[in-house]
Amino acid sequence: MNFKKAAVIFSFAFPIISAILILNLTGIISMAWQGMPVLFPLLLSPIGIMMALVSIKTNKRWAIWGIILNSVLFLFPFFWFIGGTLLFGV
Repeated sequence: MNFKKAAVIFSFAFPIISAILILNLTGIISMAWQGMPVLFPLLLSPIGIMMALVSIKTNKRWAIWGIILNSVLFLFPFFWFIGGTLLFGV
């Protein structure tokens, strides 16, 4: 497996792992810091976008989907904070 194929795999893995941690509604994975899964996309999504951009020449279709997923997940914390402020007023 070359670097570009691995980059596509990781560009998909970052948003999937972040989404699983955010959607941890059952409490299977307990974390010491309760708010960290919401902030993980701010750290991991730019890395995933860069990996997808690196591999766009070999797997264009999958790289574009990686860019889209990482971009949507990058914006999630902002929507989460704005939604919490609008709904709960804190």
